[in-house]
Amino acid sequence: MSQDNKKSTQKHEVVFYTYPKFIFCWPLIAMGFLLWAFDKWQWLEPETLAWIWGITLIIVLITVGFDLNRNYTIFWMVLIAFFWILIYYLRDVKQVEIFSRIYNIFAELNPVYSRNFGIMISIALLVLSLVMWIWTRLNSKWRITHNEFEHYQFGRMDDSLARGAKRVRTSYPDFFELVLCLAGDLIIFDSTGRRELRRIPHVPLLPLVRKKINRILETTAITAGEMEDEAEAYEDFEDTDEEGQHL
Repeated sequence: MSQDNKKSTQKHEVVFYTYPKFIFCWPLIAMGFLLWAFDKWQWLEPETLAWIWGITLIIVLITVGFDLNRNYTIFWMVLIAFFWILIYYLRDVKQVEIFSRIYNIFAELNPVYSRNFGIMISIALLVLSLVMWIWTRLNSKWRITHNEFEHYQFGRMDDSLARGAKRVRTSYPDFFELVLCLAGDLIIFDSTGRRELRRIPHVPLLPLVRKKINRILETTAITAGEMEDEAEAYEDFEDTDEEGQHL
């Protein structure tokens, strides 16, 4: 295939991959290598490095373990900030002894960062990330063209969805996934916008992927007849489902 034909094909298709939540461990991997250099050349204190690594670990665990949308995240941040200020007020102004003791416990921890331990964790996670990368190339490839939404899986039947009169929407159900990877869900609806046909989760750099998809979908107009046909097919599907429930 010539270079011109290859470039033309690339302009008329979008290829992307979906990933498991393990992809959001990348800050912990990067931090291990980064802090190794900081500790080796003593650019920061070991205690500071320990707090940086610990906070990174907490953020990664929250991202992998919970789905917190924007509103929930803002609510919890405001709530934590409120209690933090309240604790300082009760400790310094009201001289509440219990809060002074809690503060002293954290102040006296004096954690020390081990660069060898951090780099060991990063290398192990990096190897697992390589396995994840190979797995996604075999089983989580999506290709969108003017005519089809195709899902490729190694050793299994490929899932293909004819384009027709479809609507594509993006959703960002998790705030931290958006922050760490600009990741979200790509949702394909029928022409009515009422029936969800496919949900493609954990798509990194989703705004960029959506921009490319919009360029392709805008180049091929969907006729009113196609929209009516798909709407009728959806109504027939609902009627059949209702009859089955009555039976």
